[in-house]
Amino acid sequence: MLLLAARLLLAQAAPAQPELWYWHHSYLATDAAVASSKTLIDRAAASGYTGVAFWDSSFSFMSDGFWPPENVARLRTVLQYAASKGLRVMAPLAPLGFANDALQANPNWAEAQRVTGARFRVDASGRRLELINSFPGLASPGFESGESDWFGTHDSNLSLDTAAAHTGHAAAVIRNARGNARLRQAITLTPWRQYHLRFFFKSDAFRGLAQVGILDRANADNQPLSSPFSASGTHPWAQVDFTFNSRDVTNAWLYLGVWGGSSGTLWLDDVQIEETALVYLARRDGAPVRLYDPANPARTFREGADFNPIADPRMSQRTPFSDLYHDPPPITLPARTSLRPGQAVALDFYAVFPIPGPLQVAMCLTDPAALAWQRRNAEAIRAILPPGAALLLNYDEIRQMNSCATCRAKKLDAGALLAWSLGNTIQTARATFGPAAPLYVWSDMFDPRHNAHDHYYSVEGDLSGSWRGLPANVTVLNWNLDHLRDSLEWFAGRGGRQPITHAQIIAGFYDHGDGAQAAAAELEQARGIPGLR
Repeated sequence: MLLLAARLLLAQAAPAQPELWYWHHSYLATDAAVASSKTLIDRAAASGYTGVAFWDSSFSFMSDGFWPPENVARLRTVLQYAASKGLRVMAPLAPLGFANDALQANPNWAEAQRVTGARFRVDASGRRLELINSFPGLASPGFESGESDWFGTHDSNLSLDTAAAHTGHAAAVIRNARGNARLRQAITLTPWRQYHLRFFFKSDAFRGLAQVGILDRANADNQPLSSPFSASGTHPWAQVDFTFNSRDVTNAWLYLGVWGGSSGTLWLDDVQIEETALVYLARRDGAPVRLYDPANPARTFREGADFNPIADPRMSQRTPFSDLYHDPPPITLPARTSLRPGQAVALDFYAVFPIPGPLQVAMCLTDPAALAWQRRNAEAIRAILPPGAALLLNYDEIRQMNSCATCRAKKLDAGALLAWSLGNTIQTARATFGPAAPLYVWSDMFDPRHNAHDHYYSVEGDLSGSWRGLPANVTVLNWNLDHLRDSLEWFAGRGGRQPITHAQIIAGFYDHGDGAQAAAAELEQARGIPGLR
């Protein structure tokens, strides 16, 4: 199948020697993994491929002292083996969107969103701050009051079940939905606060898209939370937790249920929202903590004197981002604090909000220590690459951006900030690998038909214009398969907004189904577009 796809490209593409890359995902921590990678490289060389694009944790870990040198040696061995088979090598650089591996060096380099004015009160003992929950609560959180508070969507196949409840006497139930089957309730949030959402579900032979969302009632594109949750199959009652930042939203809809139809049965019960604080608290210069008098914000209190140092213990672990919610750390007070029992205070801080699903976290684009790590990491990668290796700039699905104090100090919209960051990464690549090193980048963050637009996940600001930072000598790996013709034309410069002609490679997905047929269809869409390699 893959060989046929390659032959189709050879027959239709203009270049005498088209570039045919495959994506090599490995974890080279054992000799068996090295042997398996060599076998796959042999298959690729025999099938007519010209290059191997590597993705391996060693590329992020090798500049960190914890990673065993023998694992770096294994990666070097596989890279050299690919080169010995006549295949070009492509190594990842600047893992900014999927940065979980890189952030093991320091989780506090993650991009963090501001939380402002969270209210606390000194407890009666004078030794601890207690969070004041500003959320007024949901109406009928356990569906004990009937359908009046949740069933305003009037979706079909949605009802109450008084025979199966997690607690109380009722639960919402969705049976064999013909289309959307969504619960909905209007809620009021305080902007720029951290919230915790919890609910319980049970399922019986369920199949469908179960999802939860918090949507701005004034603009449904503005979504502080939108995530599926795994309910497929048959499950007893299970708890689901999310943490979200309300951002600039005051009046919102809470949605919970099924989108696009389902089979089987899904029960939902005991939905709650509460304000929380300090979950995945980030501590760095670009994420300051400030405790102050809400009646007189100029009056601040000192960490280490009026309150003890604050830290989420998770953020001192190598792999902290393992859940979407956990109990927040306490704020304790020293014996000689100036704070008194019953006194109200306000706290500004920055927290990391992992994207639900793969628990994805992005790296800050501007933090000086993070940028220094990227330079050290580039030097470590250079030391093991064979001659002529290409570099893949990992600007891919960067779902958190332009939020921390360091980023916001640049006073750039998200698109301009991303363009600046790309220029900085290219400068690092040229300084480390030389001016002739071939550079590649994913298409999505520079494509207005893909991710380069407003309201992209948790990015603050509009990503439009990011493409202005993409120079002509960077090859685009285009994976906008839903709008492939338009996207290929965009990067070919066939439009006034983006006039540069970029070399491009179609980055399709051929692991499932008829890969040859998919490749043929993609090549047909690309017919007549210049620069396709």
